[in-house]
Amino acid sequence: MKVIVILDQIQSGLGGKERADTELGGKRIAMGSAETLEKNLKRQQGEVIATFYCGTDYYQNNSELVQTKFTKMAEKMKADVVVLGPTYDYPEFSTMACEIAEHFQTHTKVPAIVATAIEKNADLIAEYKEQLTIVKVPKKGGTGLSDSLNHIVEGCKLASDKADMTEFKQQYCYQ
Repeated sequence: MKVIVILDQIQSGLGGKERADTELGGKRIAMGSAETLEKNLKRQQGEVIATFYCGTDYYQNNSELVQTKFTKMAEKMKADVVVLGPTYDYPEFSTMACEIAEHFQTHTKVPAIVATAIEKNADLIAEYKEQLTIVKVPKKGGTGLSDSLNHIVEGCKLASDKADMTEFKQQYCYQ
């Protein structure tokens, strides 16, 4: 199972809010918080084939460009699934993740899974929960991240196998 993780500049380890203008980019490794997810993926014969990243301000000013480049690269790399996040309770990153996931859904056959916390993102989740797979994760520093990472990996496996995700969504996603 080949997974691409999409992160903001903070979660990819490229800087804090002062680096929100970080241009889109990617590396063929697990970067930042993708490293933790990769450990869980390996137990399911999965791997992070790349980490794509983009600063949240850069994204807001170049959303169409970022969406197009990320989807084209994921298709070129033959990703089985794309994970956006975990975004925790960061609203700018959560918005970016949902918008990019929607672009994946409408312009590619590559399934996308968003992982976000409800704190500071309730309206966003309400807007996207019907059309996207949004896995519940704790806010930054909250408890339950280990379980959430396992749920993300389970979602990746189901999505890459094109399996029915109804029960999964009922248990682990926002409804």
